[in-house]
Amino acid sequence: MVNGGVYDDGSIADVPWASVFDPDNNMRAIGEIQARGFRAATDVVDRLIRSAKRPPSGAEDPQQSGQAGERPSVTPEVDRVMELGQQMIGQLAQSLRDAVSQPERVAGFDLVGAAATGRVVLESSADSATATAEVWLHNTGSTDLGKVRMRCGDLLSHDGAVIEAAAVRFEPDAVPMPGRCSRGIIVEVDLPDAVSAGRYHGTLLADGHPDVWLPIELVIGSSAT
Repeated sequence: MVNGGVYDDGSIADVPWASVFDPDNNMRAIGEIQARGFRAATDVVDRLIRSAKRPPSGAEDPQQSGQAGERPSVTPEVDRVMELGQQMIGQLAQSLRDAVSQPERVAGFDLVGAAATGRVVLESSADSATATAEVWLHNTGSTDLGKVRMRCGDLLSHDGAVIEAAAVRFEPDAVPMPGRCSRGIIVEVDLPDAVSAGRYHGTLLADGHPDVWLPIELVIGSSAT
């Protein structure tokens, strides 16, 4: 049943603004907004610099005031504003770099384009019961792809220690993928008793989509006790 363009299963097929949930589109939009902010901040600082270089109108001759070479009293305030502007530009630049690199960190499958980005990383301590992470499925086309299940093999460490595939669970187990939608899936790994600390590696697959896969890494730290 459809109510206002939204399906009972939570999908947003046929909603014109469904593309706002596409992480790639979001990253491009964020990058453009931050780039505009960077340019605006740069323009403000440039104007302040030019203003600081111009003597105030009606200013007395330094020789007449007895304070030869002394800068106008407004200069300290301008310097502080300029310093704040430079800090703002630095923050915007860092934010822009983070936005550009963000897509590489988001683990996801493009089921239509047969592409995958990022990797799934789960982190936990040795005395924890589970480790969790999230992976995204994207259907950028208009065709309903039906329900999609995730699959994962054994997780293997460099020393031969194994966490079996049966310990890996997905929530939800199967997710409907109507046209123009994105869905997040929680990946959970049940840690066996007395599991060894280290890094365990495996492969994450989407059932029915043989051309896409993602590396999955489970990082288990030392016990807290």
